[in-house]
Amino acid sequence: MIDREFTHAYLLALKDFSKLVIERHTVLPQSNNNQLYCFFSELHTKLGLKLRQKKAFVEDISINPNIVFPYINPKGGERKFYISLGGAINFDQGIICRQSLCLNLMLEHNTEEYEDIPEEWNSYPIVDGCHILRRFHFDLDVKNDDVSKPKFHLQYGGNFERDYLKMNNVHYNLFSPLDHPRLPQQPYDIVLLLDFIMREFGLGGQEVINDSGWNKHVIQCEKIWLEPYYDAILTRLRSASRKTPIHRLK
Repeated sequence: MIDREFTHAYLLALKDFSKLVIERHTVLPQSNNNQLYCFFSELHTKLGLKLRQKKAFVEDISINPNIVFPYINPKGGERKFYISLGGAINFDQGIICRQSLCLNLMLEHNTEEYEDIPEEWNSYPIVDGCHILRRFHFDLDVKNDDVSKPKFHLQYGGNFERDYLKMNNVHYNLFSPLDHPRLPQQPYDIVLLLDFIMREFGLGGQEVINDSGWNKHVIQCEKIWLEPYYDAILTRLRSASRKTPIHRLK
């Protein structure tokens, strides 16, 4: 499924989406230190140069630092919550070989501002800083030949690099060495995940994310990633000679 043609089509879609973000960033949800604009501005420049040089390979794409948005948790009162989007896309000979995207949900503790910590949150140290409450990985490993591991999978927790957040006093208490389960999951890319978190967490920017221009780019990425994925599932389901479960779909 992931070949040179697929990679080229996706990078073109990513470049076009980056242009939209650059043009409309002032009315999109505001991220810490303008990270949303900075990432897509740099990405647009890099992809523009590489795609014009048809024989040139694109270097790995890394969301570093992670794009961090503050959001309001209706159950958290006036406390400060954040959602971050991070990860990387890796290439081998100009073809996507791996994609690992992550979402972090964070709660900021400030002992001076919030002395009364709810009992249900007492598993987190009562110290200043941000605590990772949830961490999700949406992964693709094209080179994975182990049929027990779905190529597209979702993981909870995982290894954590504080440097990518560029925030002070980040506390991570999830158990990093545990690498299971890998749950089968439909593909998500940067565009689809960004659209998802903007809507799921009510970050704002409704006039942009609900208009036809934004949706055109999201739908384009759905076509690129989801059509071949679900075509493969339907082909497998309809096979009379199938001997392996769907969750081991390569």
